Amino acid sequence: MDNQKNQEMENIVSLAKRRGFIYPGSDVYGGLSGTWDYGPLGVALKRNIMQLWWKMFVDDREDMYGVDAAILMNKKVW
Repeated sequence: MDNQKNQEMENIVSLAKRRGFIYPGSDVYGGLSGTWDYGPLGVALKRNIMQLWWKMFVDDREDMYGVDAAILMNKKVW
């Protein structure tokens, strides 16, 4: 069963790479293991997913508000 899942994942990744959704991170500079960059279609897909998520969980609810905070914060926040 695990081999089948691994093969399916490899097939999906291969298709996504061929179609321009993702590329290995820093590929033109020799690559960076375990990282991926978005291609043109990947950027569009990611943006669409983010917009749908925002609409469903923020815009369509009266009890939610969007907040954008700095990534670097005081350690007490975390």
